[in-house]
Amino acid sequence: MAWMIREDQLDPEQKDFVNNESKKTGNIWVKGFAGSGKSVLLVHSLKDILKKEPNATAAVVLYTHSLIDMFRTGMKEIGLSETIPVMTYYEFVDRNTSSYDYILCDEVQDLPAKVLYAMKNRTKKIIVAGDSNQSIFSTDPKWQEPTVNPEQIGDIINARAFSLNMIHRLTRSIISAVQKILPNMNIFGAARDTTKVDVNIRLCEANSEQEEIEYVFKESQKGTAIGESSVILLPTHKAIEKFIELLYKVNNKNLVSIPKDRWNKPDYNSLNTQLINSNIKAQFVGNGYGSLKNAETNKHTIIMTYHSAKGLDFDNVFLPFLNNSLYITPNNEETLFMVAITRSRKNLYLSYFGYTHNLVDKFKGGCTEISINELNNNKNNSSQSDDFDF
Repeated sequence: MAWMIREDQLDPEQKDFVNNESKKTGNIWVKGFAGSGKSVLLVHSLKDILKKEPNATAAVVLYTHSLIDMFRTGMKEIGLSETIPVMTYYEFVDRNTSSYDYILCDEVQDLPAKVLYAMKNRTKKIIVAGDSNQSIFSTDPKWQEPTVNPEQIGDIINARAFSLNMIHRLTRSIISAVQKILPNMNIFGAARDTTKVDVNIRLCEANSEQEEIEYVFKESQKGTAIGESSVILLPTHKAIEKFIELLYKVNNKNLVSIPKDRWNKPDYNSLNTQLINSNIKAQFVGNGYGSLKNAETNKHTIIMTYHSAKGLDFDNVFLPFLNNSLYITPNNEETLFMVAITRSRKNLYLSYFGYTHNLVDKFKGGCTEISINELNNNKNNSSQSDDFDF
């Protein structure tokens, strides 16, 4: 499965940017809703720059290790050199002192100001991309410094705006859900790719958490079996630990433990090794652990946090534990949840045991509601009936 679309698949707005707008002098901030192709545009712009200026130096600065994984995969798919530096903004500021002819940066809306100043001082041209509607941090989690206000971005790097007005990735049902969660965002004001087939959001009710996780994992594996990407997103590391414990239980496996690293955080390298040894086709990706490409190659279901999934997209997205007691975040809860549900290119499954989360209540009327227990009973009855007829 390709992570990057070809140049001939760019829409007219995107082609205009690559062929004309990006060549104008001055820094640029590419804006657009989730699914409008901002990341794609950065990669194709970089390819065009280096095609016309083969001796130019360039670097890509990104928000997460997961996004680095995606960019490197996409860059390789369209023939860009693997020697081009691709780094987190922490690495760019703390560990890298090089200057470049061009710097490209994604998810700019969540960066501290000092990253923008550092880019401005170390290049002749900056192209950044980001959506102020998807800002999920007011304070940087490592440096504990405030992130920039959207109106500051253009001022700090002296960038003009270029807006993408077409949403490609999201289905109409997901766009409708986003409008109900964040009405002031006015996502209905964007143009939508009318060739994209709409798939209703599936809202799946379980009779127990074990039944829920068994269903979620089996459905995710149906996608990976046919070469599609499947991701299970959870809001916190505590929720991930709970999910892993249940995943082992429904697979009748013994989980040794989820070890901690020296900072007393989950050691996901060890967990991923345990998953391989247990023959459970899943892996955690994020914070420098796991690999999107490796997951694709091995037909693994990807497990991530909502935060780590920012900027990425997948064919099939699953959000479990969406009951009324789920803790998402004390700040910007609606925005972070919106980021999670807008990662889907095709199918979005929301599941819960008990009562639905208040954010789901805002749009559940537009979902296809499924009883996991009834589905399982129908399958059992069908197989029994088949045995009898045979």
